Amino acid sequence: MRRIAVCCLLGALLVLAACQSTTNGAALVPVDDSPIVVRAGNTTITIAEVQARLDRDIGPAIADLIAQGQSPEAIEDLANQNNVRATIFDQMVQDLLLTDYARRNGIGISAGEVDTAAFAQIPSLSDGGSFTSSTEIRETAASSQLVFEVIARNTRADMFRARHILVRDQASADSVLARLAGGEAFADLAAELSQDPASAQQGGDLGWTPRGDFVPEFEAAGFTIPLNTPTAVPSEFGVHVMEVLERAEQRPFDDFAALRQSQNAQLFFEESFAPWYDQLRAEAEASGELQITPGFDPNVLPLPFPS
Repeated sequence: MRRIAVCCLLGALLVLAACQSTTNGAALVPVDDSPIVVRAGNTTITIAEVQARLDRDIGPAIADLIAQGQSPEAIEDLANQNNVRATIFDQMVQDLLLTDYARRNGIGISAGEVDTAAFAQIPSLSDGGSFTSSTEIRETAASSQLVFEVIARNTRADMFRARHILVRDQASADSVLARLAGGEAFADLAAELSQDPASAQQGGDLGWTPRGDFVPEFEAAGFTIPLNTPTAVPSEFGVHVMEVLERAEQRPFDDFAALRQSQNAQLFFEESFAPWYDQLRAEAEASGELQITPGFDPNVLPLPFPS
């Protein structure tokens, strides 16, 4: 019944549209022989760190292209056409601002989430990836998961929360409605009768769902039928005895997992998170909280070609 999300967010969510930045304050001070190019509060980014991020993010891909016979000149042209260096630099600035936002707003992540994300990256230790230790993998995973949580909590969509009992036909739905009217509990009937095993284990509860995740008949009912009123809704899967418990306009996602599973995740990201982030960055620059060295151009940094 629920449509399967087809967009891949783990990379796309961190790609920002190019934007003009204004800088406050004087040029920033070198640290450890590598000039600082970004300062946000007490946190900085140096040229060396930008170069290291390029190595990590696109070094393996460049090595693959070289192995396939692509010339360095062609790869350089491709990187310039796609503004790769500036995009990665903007990602680093975004990470910095979102991590600071998480700190100021008490947003955290569980150790279990970090462990799961880190475990998915462990193969890079043995397959030529750029991570050098399990500690580095875990630190990177923790940083990424924290950024993802901030993205989710500032990405919004119209949603409803419903529960349902899926049965074969209208006669079965009428029987369920009669039993509900007679005082039987919705959750008990869902566990007994629903042909949707996953939700039946939750008493029929489907949680908060944004537009686009369900088949059209079910979604239309989710946004129109009276609240707290069990209603028979036919669809290609059978007949749903559906009860809408709540509705909300432009509700934030509870977590990144919920956002990632949404069919229209990329659209919601572009429509709500991207403008929110643009404002966050503009305000940080205007206040001087975010400082970018005047004249710094990430496009002058060398691409990480294999030696």
